[in-house]
Amino acid sequence: MTMIGRRAFLAMTTIAALAGGAGLAVADTPSALTITTRQGRIRGRSVGGIRVFTGIPYGRAARFTAPQPAAPWPDIYDATRPAAVAPQLPGMAKYDGVMSEDCLQLNVWAPADAGPHPVLVYVHGGGNETGWSGDPGTAGDRFAAHGTICVTVNYRVGALGFLETGGLLGRAYAGSANNGMLDLVLALRWVRANIAAFGGDPARVTIAGESAGGKNVGTLLGMPMADGLYHGAALFSGGAQTVHTPDEAQAFARVFAEKLGGAERLATAPVEAILAAQAAARGAWPRNFPFRPMVDGRTLPSVPLARIRAGGGPRVPMMIGSNADESRLFLPPALAAGSLQERSLSNETMARVTALDAAYARAFPDLSGAERHWRLLTAEEYSMPCQRIAEAHAARGAPVYRYRWTYPAPGGPFAGHSPHVVDVPFTFDHVANPGFTAFFGLSAADRPMADAVHQAMVQFVRNGRPTATGLPVWDRYDAKGRRTMIMAHPPVMARDPDQVERLLWAA
Repeated sequence: MTMIGRRAFLAMTTIAALAGGAGLAVADTPSALTITTRQGRIRGRSVGGIRVFTGIPYGRAARFTAPQPAAPWPDIYDATRPAAVAPQLPGMAKYDGVMSEDCLQLNVWAPADAGPHPVLVYVHGGGNETGWSGDPGTAGDRFAAHGTICVTVNYRVGALGFLETGGLLGRAYAGSANNGMLDLVLALRWVRANIAAFGGDPARVTIAGESAGGKNVGTLLGMPMADGLYHGAALFSGGAQTVHTPDEAQAFARVFAEKLGGAERLATAPVEAILAAQAAARGAWPRNFPFRPMVDGRTLPSVPLARIRAGGGPRVPMMIGSNADESRLFLPPALAAGSLQERSLSNETMARVTALDAAYARAFPDLSGAERHWRLLTAEEYSMPCQRIAEAHAARGAPVYRYRWTYPAPGGPFAGHSPHVVDVPFTFDHVANPGFTAFFGLSAADRPMADAVHQAMVQFVRNGRPTATGLPVWDRYDAKGRRTMIMAHPPVMARDPDQVERLLWAA
């Protein structure tokens, strides 16, 4: 099996048709499908009884500059076309939207009735290099069918969203490594100002994201300017520590500029050249996940995890967890069985991971070399960062609900394992999505698990506590009991299920 990158996987899911959601009947009339926002009126459409508005501009931005609110429009905006796609290298399939630097757009799925409804704002993943708010696998129709407004957001990715150009272009561009995060803050401000017009409750907004999206949600927890814009947070395979120092960000920017052919080309190079330089710079950088936010002392005052540990930021309800076999998606068996490489690491030093590899070999002698490395790399990028946030957030009295996903893919290349992304179709209630079905072997037999997981997410957005038929009572997580929901077949609550591994990392 060859290595499967996130870009390829996300592109694979775009092949699938959007799964229609059963919902309340809605009259397909101009009054029901025309909404007045702060920028002007928009017209959506009715799909399966759900009101759908796509490609709504929430902002505008010049290259390497902070975003500004979208300009008003005089006529009714057609919100039935696909959202634009942030510039990114092509994958296995084309997105429906048009790729454009003018990509600060979002989508809204809303129930038919007036509400007020709780609101889920979802941040897509893709390594901060790929992804799209219109991906069928994360469409919000099933949330709307169950009384929850779902908003999916575009943001600038790659160099256009996460490259620090201040040292190359001058002080006016300082902090450009955080432009992708500023896009998300602007989108949340748009939601606060406009979501009531769709029947949403601006006082019940939950931010959620998976993978890079989960890390970006973790970063939002570290940004004071985002405080008050959300009332709950869900981090799926995320973290709150994958950020650059200023020196690291500037060093990577110099590598990027060299691959582009000189810093003087940053402002004028065509998008195709920017994307080619992205791939070259990533290949030349020794670490994983090079396009990341930067601790600049202003937009992001400190590492987000440090802010949480110091008691800063909102004490909102949190759902957080990771999958048992995350790294299997990225590292094929032959590479996993070989020596660990620094470019597989996102957070830790090579020296520490080398020491941990020896500790894992002693603690888990029955694992093969590949299995040990998959487990170690999964912990390095996902499970340990999630556990650190859970501990820090719970320590200050916030309600935290932690999970560990072990429900296996029934078929496909990862059959019997729980790799990165396998939880997404359950959260969004899209196990029938053809892309997920083909890749993970999902079928009608997985519907009970999807019903339970999706219902728990709906309830978390609604009242800050995940409850569902088919799940045991989900206890709060704290450092004393470390109660964790094991998303298995069937789901069970467990006390400190990762104790052996946790103690290795604590040593």
